[in-house]
Amino acid sequence: MKQIKFRYEEGQSLIREFEKDLSAEGIKSGTIMTVVGALKNFKIVTIYQDSNEVPPEHFEKEFNNKIELTGNGIIDEGKAHIHITGGLEGGAALSGHLVEGTVTYFVEIVALVG
Repeated sequence: MKQIKFRYEEGQSLIREFEKDLSAEGIKSGTIMTVVGALKNFKIVTIYQDSNEVPPEHFEKEFNNKIELTGNGIIDEGKAHIHITGGLEGGAALSGHLVEGTVTYFVEIVALVG
């Protein structure tokens, strides 16, 4: 296995650009070891807190905030599956499956592929 670092800059659509880079590199599977940086205008999928179903019901929510983020995930069939935790102003945090987000400042992703 080899480690690859991807870097994205202000204004880029993170998931779209990452999956484009995966395709260009011919990467179909791997482990996303870390995701660090910041996003704005992002969308996540999370779980309804009062769901009693197994698996629990999910919903998608769009945020127009800026967040500092950390995350990890997998690459499966060339698609990114990234879970993040993001810090909001005032010390609040949120987490979920990242659907898409616009990079603010930068985002770096380190993946093991091979």
